[in-house]
Amino acid sequence: MKRPIGRFLIVAVLMLGMMGALVYRLGTLTIAEGQTWSEEAAGRKVRTIALKGERGRILDRNGVVLAYSETCYNVEFLRDADSRTDYDSAVYTESLIKAINIIEQSGGTTIDTSYLAMDESGEIVYDWGVTSEAAIRARYKNFCEAVGLNIQRRDPNYKAYPKDSSKWDISKWPTAEYAYNYLRRAWFIPEEYTFEQANKIIAIRQEVSLNNYRAYEPVTIAYDVDFDVVAEIKQHSDELVGVQVSQSTTRVYPRGETAGHIVGYLSRTADTVSVNTLLAKGYTIEELEPLYKYETTTDEEGNTIPKRDEDGNIVYVYDESGNHVIDMTSSSGLAYSYSDYVGVSGIESTMEAYLTGATKAHQGAKEVEINKNGSVIRELAQTNATNGSDVSLTIDIELQAVVEAALEKLIHKLSADEMAYMLNDIAEEEAKGKTSKYDDKLDTIETAKTGAIVAMDPRTGDVLAMASYPGFDPNWFIQGLTEEQAEYINDAETTPMRNKAISLKIAPGSIFKMVTGVAGVSEGVVQIDEAVNDRGDGGYYYIHTTDENGNANVIKTNAPHCWKRYHEEHANLTLTQALAQSCNYYFCEVAYRMGIDTLNEWAGKFGLTSKTGIELPGESTGICGGQSVLFDNTLLDAEGKLSITAQKTSLPSLIYRRLCTLLRECMDKRMMEIDEDAVSSCALRLMQIQDGNGLDGKGPEIRRIISEEIGIPEGYTQTQTWTSEIVSLLNEIQWKPTQTIRAGFGQGTTLVTPIAVARYISAIANEGTVYEAHIVDRVIDADGNVVMDTEPVIVNTIGNDSAEWDKLWAAIKEGMKGVVSLEDQGTASDKFSEEFMEKYLDRITGKTGSAQIGLASIDIETTSWFVTYAPREDPEIVIVSCVPNGFSGAWSISAAEEIYTYYFNKQDSAAPETLAQVNGIVP
Repeated sequence: MKRPIGRFLIVAVLMLGMMGALVYRLGTLTIAEGQTWSEEAAGRKVRTIALKGERGRILDRNGVVLAYSETCYNVEFLRDADSRTDYDSAVYTESLIKAINIIEQSGGTTIDTSYLAMDESGEIVYDWGVTSEAAIRARYKNFCEAVGLNIQRRDPNYKAYPKDSSKWDISKWPTAEYAYNYLRRAWFIPEEYTFEQANKIIAIRQEVSLNNYRAYEPVTIAYDVDFDVVAEIKQHSDELVGVQVSQSTTRVYPRGETAGHIVGYLSRTADTVSVNTLLAKGYTIEELEPLYKYETTTDEEGNTIPKRDEDGNIVYVYDESGNHVIDMTSSSGLAYSYSDYVGVSGIESTMEAYLTGATKAHQGAKEVEINKNGSVIRELAQTNATNGSDVSLTIDIELQAVVEAALEKLIHKLSADEMAYMLNDIAEEEAKGKTSKYDDKLDTIETAKTGAIVAMDPRTGDVLAMASYPGFDPNWFIQGLTEEQAEYINDAETTPMRNKAISLKIAPGSIFKMVTGVAGVSEGVVQIDEAVNDRGDGGYYYIHTTDENGNANVIKTNAPHCWKRYHEEHANLTLTQALAQSCNYYFCEVAYRMGIDTLNEWAGKFGLTSKTGIELPGESTGICGGQSVLFDNTLLDAEGKLSITAQKTSLPSLIYRRLCTLLRECMDKRMMEIDEDAVSSCALRLMQIQDGNGLDGKGPEIRRIISEEIGIPEGYTQTQTWTSEIVSLLNEIQWKPTQTIRAGFGQGTTLVTPIAVARYISAIANEGTVYEAHIVDRVIDADGNVVMDTEPVIVNTIGNDSAEWDKLWAAIKEGMKGVVSLEDQGTASDKFSEEFMEKYLDRITGKTGSAQIGLASIDIETTSWFVTYAPREDPEIVIVSCVPNGFSGAWSISAAEEIYTYYFNKQDSAAPETLAQVNGIVP
C-alpha cells in the first residue's frame, strides 16, 4: 500500500507556517510593540468610587417623619478624559448650551459656583466664596492651574515662591478680566453671549476642571430637575455629548416651618472643613485623623503624593485657628463629594455622623479600571451602600405646632397691645396738659418682635417642644433661596435663623427669685417663715452699713424700688408671700446677706451658668454675678496680655475703649506721636490693676505704667487729673454691693437662656434634680437596631430627703402657686381667661418676670418672662416663655394658657394606653 507522504508534508508545512506566524507575532508584541503595550498597561489603574447610602430620617417621639430623602433626578456632565482637542471642547460647550436651555425652560437652574462675578460697576472680579487670605490664595492657585492659566507667564518668580502663601505676590497673577476672556476663547463660548450666559458655562466647566483628578466621576450641573427635563435630555441624548441624567435623592421637610430650628437644614459640602466642625457633627477624632488634609506634590512617575518638609514630615493643612483641615472628598474616609449634602444647623448638623450615608460604616464602593487619561474602561466590582440611621427626637410635633402658633400669636398681640398702651398714655397725658414719656420716643421704642418658648418634661430633661420666632422653612435651602427669602433670613433685627430658645442670653428678672430664696434658706441667712421688714425706706432698698467706728452709713446709689405703687403692701413678707407677690425688697435683702459669690454658686447649682447639653448647635451659656463675671483680670491671651474678648460681659470692652481714648488725649496734650500698639498695651496693663479689691493707693502704679508704656513722665502725670479719671473708669469694672442686691432679683449682670431656665424650673418642679436637656431620644440604624438610646442624665442634685428640705420646697411651690392665685394677690392671678380659671387654673403654678435691659431702659422694652409647671403634684410639663421688649411678665400668660389648654384637653381625652403620646411615659 502506498503511504500518503504528500499529505504529511502538506500538513507539516502548514503547521510550521502557523508556528512561524505565532513566533513572529509574539516577537512583534514583545519586542517591536512591547514598549507601547507596556506603557498602556502601566497607564491602566484601578480606582474606587465611593457609593453613599440614603440619608436617614428625622422623626418625632411618636414616629412622625420630620425629614426624609425623596428620589429625584439630577443632570450630570461627564467629559471623556481621552477627548481633549479643541474640537472636543467646542462640542462640549455646544452640548452644555443645549442642556442649560432645556433645564431653564422648565424653571430649573444650573450650578452657580464660578469664581468669576460682575460687580455693581460692571467690572469682572473674582469671588472666591471665602474670607480667609490663605483660603483665597489656595483657591486662586488651584483655579489657575486647573483651567490652564499660566501663572508663571505673568509672574516669573512664581515657581520660587516659599511655602508660606502669605508671601505670594498674587497681584501679578491673571486678573478676573483676563481669566474670563481666556476661558471664553478656550472653551469656545459664543461671542454674542452676555456675561451672565457665559458664566453659566464657565461655572460648569470650572467644576469639571477642578475635578480633573477624578475625571472618571461625573459633575452634577443641576439638581432635582423636573421629569420634563429628564425626558427631553434622554430624547436628545445624541446631541447632548457628555450630558446624562442620574437618579439621586433630595431632602424633604414635610412640616415646613414647624420645628425648623430644631430639625435644621442641609447644604452641599465644600471640599474641606476643620476638624472642630466635624467633631460638632458627631464624628470621633479616631474617624477624622486619617483624613487630615495635606499638601501634595508629584513624584517622578507623575503620581500625586503627600508633600513633606525638610525633616520628612507630611505638610498638613491648618485653618486660621490652627485646627487640622479635613479632606471631605477622601475616598478612604468620609467620601463626601461636592454633590453631597451635609447638615449645617439643627439636628441635621449635630447628628450628621448618624444621618449621613457617607461614613465608613455606610459606604459602598464601585471599582473601575481607568486609563492614563482618567477614562473608565470597565467596571470591576461593586459593593452596595447602606442607608444612614434614623434619629428619633423627644418632641411631640403636634404639641410643637401648638407652641409655635401660641408664640407667634403672643408676639403679634404684645406688639399691638404695647402700641395701643403707649398711644393711650400719650392721649391721657395730653388731656392733662402733660407730655407722656412715650411722646418723643414712639418711633424708636422697640416693641415685641421675637421670642422663644420651651416645654420640658421635668422628670427626664426631655424637650417636648421648642419654639423660636420668627422661624424659617428648611425646604428653602434645598430648593434655593429666592431674593425675598434671602432678605427675610438676613434680617438683623429679628434674626430668623437664630434659635432663640437656646442662644438668647438675657436678664431673667423675677423668675430668678426662686434661686435666691432656696439659696438664702439653705445657707441660713433667712428663715422660711421669717418676715423681712422694709426698714421704712419708702419702698427703696438702701444698703445700710456700719463703719469701723460704729457709724451708720446708707448707700442710696442706684437703689431698686418696689414695683408696687403702695409699697406698704409688700412690708413684712415671708418667702412664700414674697414669691407670690414678687417682692423685690425681700430678695435684695436675702442676696445682700448672702453675698454675690454664694448666690453665683447657687445659680450654677441650678444649671443657669452652664450649658444644658441639648443636642443642638449654637447654645449660649448664662452668667450670674461677681467680680470674675463682671471683669476677670486673670484672663490672658496667647501673648500673655489681658484678654478683652474672653470676658463674660461687654463692659470691659467699653472701659478698654474709653481708656484708649483717654490715653490718646494725654499723648495729644504732650504733642506726642500716637503709637496705637503702645496705647493698647497701656490700657490693658491699667485694667489688670483692677482685681476687685479696690484701687486705694494704686496711683503710683498707674503713673508708672503710663510712663513705661507711652513715655509720659510720672512727675508730669501727677500734675494732671488723669490718674483720678483712670481710677474712675476702673471702678466701673469692680463689683459693688449695689450689684449684688440687683442680682438677687435677676437683674444687673445676670443673663440666662430659655433652655437653661426650663432646666432650672424643672429642678424646682421635681424638687432638686437638675438634668441635662435632651432633644434626641434614640438613633436607629437601617436594620432597625438601636445604636444610641438617650437616658436621663443627672447633672446635680439639690438638697436631700430631710424634713427641712421638704418644707423649703413646699414653701417655694406654695409661692409659685400663689402667683396664679387671686386669693394670694399673685402677679398673674387676673391674667387668665375665665374659662381657663374655671377648668385648669388649680392644676398649675407659675412665676412672672419683667427684666429691665439696663437701668435706663423704658418699660415697654422690658423682657417678658412667664415660667410654669403642671400638674402641681407630680409635675409632667414645664413651660418657659420669653419675649424681649414684652413689657411685663404677666402679659405673656396667654401663650401658656393656649398650650395648657391643648395639653390638658389631650390628656383628659386620652385613654391610659395612649397617654405616652402626650408625655412620652406610659403610666
